[in-house]
Amino acid sequence: MKIFATSDIHGNKAIIDKLKFVTNHVDAFLYCGDLGGYGRDSRGIAGITSSQERDAAYFYGILDTLGVESHFILGNDDWFESSDPRHLATSKTLGKYKLFPFEFVSITPFTTNREANDNKIEYELSKLNADRDSIILAHTPPFGVGDRLLNGQRCGSRAAHRWIEKVQPKLWLCGHIHENNSTGYIGQTLVLNCACMSHEPVLKGWIIDTETMEFENVYIS
Repeated sequence: MKIFATSDIHGNKAIIDKLKFVTNHVDAFLYCGDLGGYGRDSRGIAGITSSQERDAAYFYGILDTLGVESHFILGNDDWFESSDPRHLATSKTLGKYKLFPFEFVSITPFTTNREANDNKIEYELSKLNADRDSIILAHTPPFGVGDRLLNGQRCGSRAAHRWIEKVQPKLWLCGHIHENNSTGYIGQTLVLNCACMSHEPVLKGWIIDTETMEFENVYIS
């Protein structure tokens, strides 16, 4: 099975429109969160939520045209809730693999949504019935892989790193840290940060062959 994964489009319709150029070459599309735009509204969170719901509706419309199985999660900058059936709220089967959502991120300086300390992240991960044939669709990167800020500081979840070391799922797909779209391994687990730089009209991500575990970078300007 070939999967295309991306993340952190933040309502940029020029990026969303480019999805069709990739998904006709794959079997499934996975999205790792932060779908809605940042937004500024005098009504505060209520206004941002309304704007993000419009972003999401546009995204759903594009998904309808792709012709491949699609699943997405929400991220820490997503304030709306989704009832779309492609929102991965619980585990599902993707081909012969188990697909699990994980929407929490480590505490940030920005008081965003779905933030949790490492104790909470460790607890929530412990509830996943995952194994070596599992794919984790996450927003947060684990500490040490795909989590480097522009100043060189790492900000991923140490609890996620420990959990991956222990469970060794097949794939951990994530985003969140826009500037560190990258790949790495924790043990045998392939970790891919799939984030776009949302202020640029460029679609970034990774195509992964789950049989060979080969992967290729996607960059469509």
